[in-house]
Amino acid sequence: MKKYHVGVLLLFFAAQAHAETSTGDTAAQAGDVSSQEVTSTTESQEVQSTTGAESYDTDEGSGTDEGYVFGYRNGYLHAALAGKGEWTDNLYNTDANKQSNFLTQISPSVWLTLPRRSKKPMQIVSDNTAIGGLQYSPPDTDVYTKIQAYLAGNLDFMAYSEDSDLNHTEGDLEAMFQYKPAEKLTFQMLDKYNRSQDIYNLAEATQENDRVYDSNVFGLGAAWYSKDRFSVKAAYRNFFLEYDEDINDYMNRTDNGFDCALYYEYSEKTNVFLQYQYLVAEYDTEEMPGNDNNILVAGLNWQATVKTNLMAKAGYQTVDYDELTPYSPYYYTTYDDSDSNFYFETQGIWHATVKSNVLLNAKYSIEQSDSEQALNKSVFAFRVALDHRFTDRLRGDVNLVYENSEYAQFDGDTRNDDRWYFKPQVQFAVNKWLFVNAYVSYDTKNSDYEGLDYDTSTIGFGLRGSF
Repeated sequence: MKKYHVGVLLLFFAAQAHAETSTGDTAAQAGDVSSQEVTSTTESQEVQSTTGAESYDTDEGSGTDEGYVFGYRNGYLHAALAGKGEWTDNLYNTDANKQSNFLTQISPSVWLTLPRRSKKPMQIVSDNTAIGGLQYSPPDTDVYTKIQAYLAGNLDFMAYSEDSDLNHTEGDLEAMFQYKPAEKLTFQMLDKYNRSQDIYNLAEATQENDRVYDSNVFGLGAAWYSKDRFSVKAAYRNFFLEYDEDINDYMNRTDNGFDCALYYEYSEKTNVFLQYQYLVAEYDTEEMPGNDNNILVAGLNWQATVKTNLMAKAGYQTVDYDELTPYSPYYYTTYDDSDSNFYFETQGIWHATVKSNVLLNAKYSIEQSDSEQALNKSVFAFRVALDHRFTDRLRGDVNLVYENSEYAQFDGDTRNDDRWYFKPQVQFAVNKWLFVNAYVSYDTKNSDYEGLDYDTSTIGFGLRGSF
């Protein structure tokens, strides 16, 4: 039986825009890209990624929103059963030898909360190459009662027409517990476990090496709010990653560290903060060098209007690398033992109209490598999503994701990957418990490394029943 280590991560209550939206958020990831999709509860679509194909079922509306078919009831226990069929013209994401495929996926899910709710209190998307396991800051959650608990589980049974040997099951578990012993003091614990695999392409998963992995993020946190406009938040972090096959052992690692921040409430709509993060990546084998990461940023949270929320932070990131050992294939190569770069992140949501919402995220940082030939990669990620409710039964969303990854190769060679992912989708509510949806997507990558370019088109449809 595979050994599984659950680390300890204190997810710092990062300052960020967090508005209750009638559309909800579905977090998904597109290849190297971590993309958050704004979508209805018809079905949570998924996109395979280097961090795994992850998605979250999002509830919308409230117990009093009975006028909308897309509304969800309040309750302690929620369950759903979803199924989808998806055709793609390029299963392995390679232009050299395209292979079409029809994917059949069945996804049961269940989640429970205390006290009862109509919407999941948080959604976490882990990322295998981001230091600490999260590419974007986790959502800040409000504590309305003294105790708040949440537990969710999801399974994806996936069957491929091209090759039955590819059939597999993925899954995830998510949990959160918050305790508010006093008006100005809050404690939080959360956990996110994933069983998934990397996206297919020549540099990642292939038909011979599917790069199946287990990852886990676990956290404990605290926040204290004073009476003179200041507040303090602190965290201890851990991220665990382990691949099944020995050939991928060079990526197995554990990240540990902490972060802390000081906030000042400038006005009712604006607060500014100073945040410091220190994270250490330790690899299980001696092929890749461990490294220390220091990130110092200043930022602000701004509620420009009742319809607009924005978080932005910027600063500097430094990375110090350990020496390679003789067991590393790149022991005799010359590489910089430290790296530094500008660091920034922004997250925003705009309720454009009663029926429309726009979500925007962007980030630039130095991440861990997912290539045995590279020391690290500097990543700029950008995502934008638009959701619109045409009628009480019909809604649509459009998601656009871009990511640029610049790899620091051990041999001094250049590798720069540009990836775009575009996905429009429509959802129709047959009634309050049955939803149908249809979507198309276009995924393309351009790289100056031979053989990594591809263009992939996908068409899908799905059903989802909620109980």
